[in-house]
Amino acid sequence: MKIKTAYLGEVEIEKADIIGFEYGIPGFEEEKEFVLLPIEGNITFHALQSVHTEALAFIVTNPYTIVENYSFDLEESMVKALQIKEEQEVAVFTIVSLKETIASSTINLKAPIVLNTTNKKAKQVILNNEEYSIRHVISAESLKG
Repeated sequence: MKIKTAYLGEVEIEKADIIGFEYGIPGFEEEKEFVLLPIEGNITFHALQSVHTEALAFIVTNPYTIVENYSFDLEESMVKALQIKEEQEVAVFTIVSLKETIASSTINLKAPIVLNTTNKKAKQVILNNEEYSIRHVISAESLKG
């Protein structure tokens, strides 16, 4: 199926690639279907694009490429809700707030998106961890590659 996107124009997606957020994303609870789209020429960042709303897309990244010691435990209720059977099914993304430069842009470590890559169920979780900020600066020092 074809969808119109905020950053990539019109793209063809497969129904099997649609990620389901049962309760939406906080602030966008009515939006329940997204797709993760690669950004051409960039392996670090992706667009998490709403399937139904062209203007709604988030730039996301794998936080482990930015922050070396990032970790958190999934609550049992989250594991059940996403039907996670093994660790290899889990992918984690953080939303990026783009600024004038990548080095001054930030990622939200406090509210990662957890995705079951097998069944495409996802949820944004709010971590109860004071170490992590909603505005962690992506600096040259924090980039691992």
